[in-house]
Amino acid sequence: MIENWVNQQRKVLGTVIAIAVLANLPSSVNAETYINNRVCPADFPSLSKALAKDLPDYLNRAYIRLRIKREVMTISQPELEPLPLAPDQPRDRLPQQIFLSMLERQTGRSETSQRAYWLFVVPTSNGWRLAMAFMRIGQAPPTDVSDAAIADATNKWLRDYCDPRYQL
Repeated sequence: MIENWVNQQRKVLGTVIAIAVLANLPSSVNAETYINNRVCPADFPSLSKALAKDLPDYLNRAYIRLRIKREVMTISQPELEPLPLAPDQPRDRLPQQIFLSMLERQTGRSETSQRAYWLFVVPTSNGWRLAMAFMRIGQAPPTDVSDAAIADATNKWLRDYCDPRYQL
């Protein structure tokens, strides 16, 4: 009997909170727009800027989820000038390239390190997808991080913003 009362109180409280949140929204905004106003940028430069803006939050959540004790402090503006991969390949058939530099640190530490990321993204029928990702620290050779936290974070952002199957 007490469990039923507690469950009823939870439902009432949840409804009250939802009404309070919606009551504070401007009249021109409905709840659906407020909850999911994500839009995939139409052109590649806009897409790369929007990704760079949100990527630190996505990557920090990926680090937490994967129990990696690291956090992103800041990220550079994306560089889009592609490196030549295959000189005989038509440019429009190659994946789009995004270069990002991130300042990161171990959680709880003050020393920072700079990491450079090279992301290859391709358009698909379901929006943009990450094809490959590489990382470089200092003068070390690039490392394939296509299955690492950066790939997870990038894929989640692309899913949230550019995959029509996940849009309201």
